[in-house]
Amino acid sequence: MAALDGTHFTRVWDDGRAERVGLYALKNVSAGDTLDLSNDFSVLKRAVLLGTTVNAAAQVSVNGTGIAIPAGANADAGYLLVWGCSS
Repeated sequence: MAALDGTHFTRVWDDGRAERVGLYALKNVSAGDTLDLSNDFSVLKRAVLLGTTVNAAAQVSVNGTGIAIPAGANADAGYLLVWGCSS
């Protein structure tokens, strides 16, 4: 479990002025790792992870502007789709 820096996630795409949707590429993430997305969002509402070892799409818990990688991920790669309020 670690607080991840920019070497573990990259914003691939985003859209929205008031509300925002963002897509992030994840690299080498494991269950319990956290990401701080406060540079892109003022509040997160929903997030979904599609990883290489996570079985199907997994809902991700959000807290303020942070997310936690769900159980099942282990040195995983994948994509994170996030929806919330723009910063």
